[in-house]
Amino acid sequence: MNSDRRRRELADFLQSRRKRLSPQELGLQAGASRRRTPGLRREEVASLSGISIPWYTALEQGRDIQVSEQVLESLVRTLKLSPDERNYLFILANPSLMTKAAEESTPPALQAILDRMGTYPAYVIDKRWNISAWNQMTSTLCGELNGSAEIERNILWRVFVMERNKASIVNWEHVSSRLLAHFRNRYAWHLNDPWYQELISKLHDQSEEFRAGWERHEVAGNSEGDQVIQHPEAGRLAFRYHTFAVSENSDFFMRVYTPLENNGSLDRLVNL
Repeated sequence: MNSDRRRRELADFLQSRRKRLSPQELGLQAGASRRRTPGLRREEVASLSGISIPWYTALEQGRDIQVSEQVLESLVRTLKLSPDERNYLFILANPSLMTKAAEESTPPALQAILDRMGTYPAYVIDKRWNISAWNQMTSTLCGELNGSAEIERNILWRVFVMERNKASIVNWEHVSSRLLAHFRNRYAWHLNDPWYQELISKLHDQSEEFRAGWERHEVAGNSEGDQVIQHPEAGRLAFRYHTFAVSENSDFFMRVYTPLENNGSLDRLVNL
């Protein structure tokens, strides 16, 4: 368990949440116009949370200090964290929550489920966000995945680096931001996995959009929304996508794309 990395991640997250809040949101008017940087000051977060300034500063600096549940809840309220952000904060601040056992291979029954999705594109991703199983419609829309290098089956790599795949997503900014927020949330469970560090480093090198999104430190507990794909034969296809945990203790997730009604997407999929 790399505790230094976890503390750095926690420090960066707290700083990003502090800087996104304006003093006016919390009723702090005095001196707001003279601020050199946006957001709350450390001493304001500490005061509003009932924490000493040195203690909170140490927390933001990634120092090795003990964090109680009561203190974390105070920070949740002060920083106006969403439920997903609260869970993320608790995971980072309490490594004892990291008790899940990893699964190394896709359960065989999942492929049968995917194959019965028919015209609905669907695939399974593993704990490293690689596509590990998929149905025929996914191959039809996204290209054949058999024989692809592991990095080319990674969801983030496909969305941020692979230009052909990236160009086919009409609403790319929405899809990429939601995906990255979901990945950031899951990343907290795998900070001790060097594979994650290698992937993030490669994405930093290859994608300016990834670098900018990573610095924003957005988190989300699930990934769902609309995705519009421009297909060379079927034209514009609109979907609603949902991501499901395979089971409570599983490292696998299934993503299913449902064609939106009343826009002809389903009929065009049937004819592919």
